[in-house]
Amino acid sequence: MSGMHDVIVIGAGPAGCSAAICLCLRGRAVTILEKNRQPWKKLCAGGLPPKVVGVLPANLEGLVEQSVCKIRFGYEGRRSFELAFKRPVVHLVQRHLLDQRLVQQAVGLGARLVEGAAVVELQPEAQRVLVKTTKHTYQARVVIAADGALGAGARLLGHQGIRLCPAVQVDVKLSRRKMKPYRNMLACDFGVLPGGIGWVFPKRDRLSVGLCSFGARANLKAALEKYLRIEGLDSGRISPIESHPLSTWDGRRVFSKGSVLMVGDAAGLVNPLTGAGIRRACISGQLAAEAAHAYLAGGAVCQKDLASYDRRVNADLVDELARARLLARLFYRAPGLFYRIGVMNARINPWVGELLSGQKSYLEVFRELLSGGWISRPRPL
Repeated sequence: MSGMHDVIVIGAGPAGCSAAICLCLRGRAVTILEKNRQPWKKLCAGGLPPKVVGVLPANLEGLVEQSVCKIRFGYEGRRSFELAFKRPVVHLVQRHLLDQRLVQQAVGLGARLVEGAAVVELQPEAQRVLVKTTKHTYQARVVIAADGALGAGARLLGHQGIRLCPAVQVDVKLSRRKMKPYRNMLACDFGVLPGGIGWVFPKRDRLSVGLCSFGARANLKAALEKYLRIEGLDSGRISPIESHPLSTWDGRRVFSKGSVLMVGDAAGLVNPLTGAGIRRACISGQLAAEAAHAYLAGGAVCQKDLASYDRRVNADLVDELARARLLARLFYRAPGLFYRIGVMNARINPWVGELLSGQKSYLEVFRELLSGGWISRPRPL
């Protein structure tokens, strides 16, 4: 067994690196355990709205491969239309390169990175947490679990209050000529998969094409093949299918157990309407770091400092997720109807860009919906 660590962070994605960077800046010793070895792969479309860029603890210089100013919506390849925006609403990166940048930032500030360390069990005790990996057992005063929807942190907390939504994705490499129609534009489809969403996110020389189901059971592989045919991409150079569940929020209010704080996907902080999660991953990592720092500083109320993490997550993140869940339940119950009267509605669809870019919150959207000002003639089919 290793000696006592101040903080062990499990997982070197945006949530874990945000926590590690925040703690290093406060002078804390941090060890990051990552089960993979660089470059590691994660199912992620790589979309970063401006509001996400604002909370990332590292710059994106050289990483952004396209900046999207147009979104093409469709329903099973039909009823399609485009929305154009004056400013980029999404910046597109390759996720493994973003993770590498964040890891470099954390290590540069003093964090110790241990790769190939798969955590198999967490054991919270009175004054420490035992972290058992496939090779060693570590002990720490605080553990921040950022190891995803199926990791040890998620297992420790259980799946109550979250919904695991299956997702699949491939990369399609195209020539420069065939990439032209996707320049500065991403595509979303709400009909290829019942109760789900499809996406085409362009990078420099490839498209990330994927599907996520938010409710109804479906054959995702067959649906993805259909989506590729609809987009005319079934003849491209297609990578092997990646699959992984998204840990979407479904009422969870508890995000810690003892001295173990769950962040990002491990906490179930993925948007149940869109599947987006990087912004909340970064914010939850920073909140966990602040709580851990206060706890390690000691004092009579140090245990209350860890307990404050749950309160901060509920106050800062959960209200918006609750509104997103309500919209998701309405939309995915009858997606064809709500696509026509909502997404195709000339008064509603500008909100999409405003939500993505952070110009408008779900609360503001709800207020406008309740005001009745959203009723207008739908776009012609």
